[in-house]
Amino acid sequence: MSLQSVQIYDYNQHLLWNSANVSNINSNNTVVVPVVTGPLDWQFFVEPSQTNLPKITASNPLEQLNLTNDETIYLWYRRNVSLSQPSAHTIAQVQTRRANSLLFFLDGQFLGNFDNSEHAQGTITVDVPLNLSQFHPNQQYLFEILSVSLGIDNFNIGPGHFDYKGIVGNVSLDGQSLIGNKTNVWEHQKGLFGEARQIYTEQGSKTVEWNPKWTTAVNKSVTWFQTRFDLNHLAREDLNANPVLLDAIGLNRGHAFVNGNDIGLYWLIEGSCQSSIPCCCLQGEIRCGQPSQRYYHIPSDWLMPKNNLLTVFEDLGASSPGSVSIVQRIVIT
Repeated sequence: MSLQSVQIYDYNQHLLWNSANVSNINSNNTVVVPVVTGPLDWQFFVEPSQTNLPKITASNPLEQLNLTNDETIYLWYRRNVSLSQPSAHTIAQVQTRRANSLLFFLDGQFLGNFDNSEHAQGTITVDVPLNLSQFHPNQQYLFEILSVSLGIDNFNIGPGHFDYKGIVGNVSLDGQSLIGNKTNVWEHQKGLFGEARQIYTEQGSKTVEWNPKWTTAVNKSVTWFQTRFDLNHLAREDLNANPVLLDAIGLNRGHAFVNGNDIGLYWLIEGSCQSSIPCCCLQGEIRCGQPSQRYYHIPSDWLMPKNNLLTVFEDLGASSPGSVSIVQRIVIT
């Protein structure tokens, strides 16, 4: 295929259309403009560690999809630990899967994370360095791992073959195995407290206490942000021709909701480009060093003239929520 092209085939593999053969196309026929004046007025709510949500216990950590049925991308793993020699270079070793993220906490304090963004299956063993120097030896702490599924690979997968997520084998902390102990078991929580309460909806939003001092939550992991915006200055017909987008610049990774509807996973992962591309690879590499995706479409049917509710769950921590904006992609004719 030609660089940055699209081809459409019928069921008999006959080429019906090739965008590379279409001439006189202006690729710069749109412009993105802000439609909400000024920065959004955020409030925040920190995802709690201790909740009354249902728990499943086991001596070994359980595979994620068997517990979540893919109804949420999040699964909490929790277990008490005692550290013999906590240090600034403690290693957490976990058997997990490709296209999976793990966030590590001790007594509610975020310690670090592991991310694998491959579009593939397979079990991998990862070593994650954690700074535990501020914790004391021979004292009990709550060790938590939040597993985030980054997509299920189903390419070329036949019947009886399934992808897996979460923790799929051994877990150790500073060389100490954390499996197989029937008196100190793992606790599993499906999804987030905010998901269970549906705090991204009008009714659910009222069930928790939001903090208006959102600047104190900058770079804070597992945190919900919420704001409102008006679009009554835009014509309804204009929303269909020129779609409204969430400009997620300033966020990191998580889920966004508009008026209770899930936009889906956003991730401003930096696009990296290779210095030399193999001859068999006809990729067109653009926007190197920039977010792979910055703008996220908001269907016009979800939007109201006034008082639209925007909710964001940030799992890694947002560096600049004040930079997030609502924009419109205008087609230039």
